[in-house]
Amino acid sequence: MSSRWSAQHEELPDGSLRGPDAVVYRRTPRRVTRRLGAEMIAAGAAVVTNVYPEGMTFYGQDTAEAAWSRIAQDVVVGRRPPVRDLQWVGHVWVSDDGHLLLRFDGEH
Repeated sequence: MSSRWSAQHEELPDGSLRGPDAVVYRRTPRRVTRRLGAEMIAAGAAVVTNVYPEGMTFYGQDTAEAAWSRIAQDVVVGRRPPVRDLQWVGHVWVSDDGHLLLRFDGEH
């Protein structure tokens, strides 16, 4: 089940993200590739998408794989090409206790 970003899941003033289970994730410099994304989803990573006009949507372990399957073919790695359709740029986010989250910002 996906859920809209709300008071239970929010972007904090320092730029970190708090999930619905109160886990706080911080962005790493590591970009998501198709291979890395598949590995991290298999390891139980959650997914957050952020695209206009929908805003942020959180996908827990039970729905992250389905979200990833819709995103994977449109993940941009390296220099961004001119936007012609929806494309996603992803980064790995990690909590202090090692929980993984893949955040994808959409451009169209």
